[in-house]
Amino acid sequence: MGVSAANDVSVRDDGDVATAGARPHGTRLRNWVIGLVAGVVFLAAVGWISVNEVRANTRFDRTHAALVTTRFHLSRVVAQLDAVRRALTVVDGQVAQDRQALGRDATQLTGMQTALSTSRTNLSRGNQTVTDLHTCLSGVEQAANALSVNDRARAIEALGSVTASCTAAVDAHG
Repeated sequence: MGVSAANDVSVRDDGDVATAGARPHGTRLRNWVIGLVAGVVFLAAVGWISVNEVRANTRFDRTHAALVTTRFHLSRVVAQLDAVRRALTVVDGQVAQDRQALGRDATQLTGMQTALSTSRTNLSRGNQTVTDLHTCLSGVEQAANALSVNDRARAIEALGSVTASCTAAVDAHG
């Protein structure tokens, strides 16, 4: 291999002339391919990231739309709940009034039941008094009939048999 120092040119054994500091042709091609592959990988990564971002944005948009819809429905439900609360407040007031009325009615009913019981007792006493009066009157009639025919013994016997009934009737009405 002969080298000329003046030009920094050398001749290789295969007959090619190479200048000093120059890179061989294969190295340039290899660097160019590596750069091309690196560029393609970079573009692929950018493309993948872009697609991923588009999908993420789409999901975000859908989620945001769902959130807006949910907020709208929530506001409607809250409005309905407020209306139900107002109606419940009215019903609570009516229940309180009805409870007071029921208390008054229960008190009146108790009074009426007491009055009814007293009336039943008085009616029962009155019926007994009427029965006693009928018995007494029947004995007095028999005694009057006996006296009309001058049968004093029979008249006394008739009055004696109804004495208890006549006394009970007098005692009942004082």
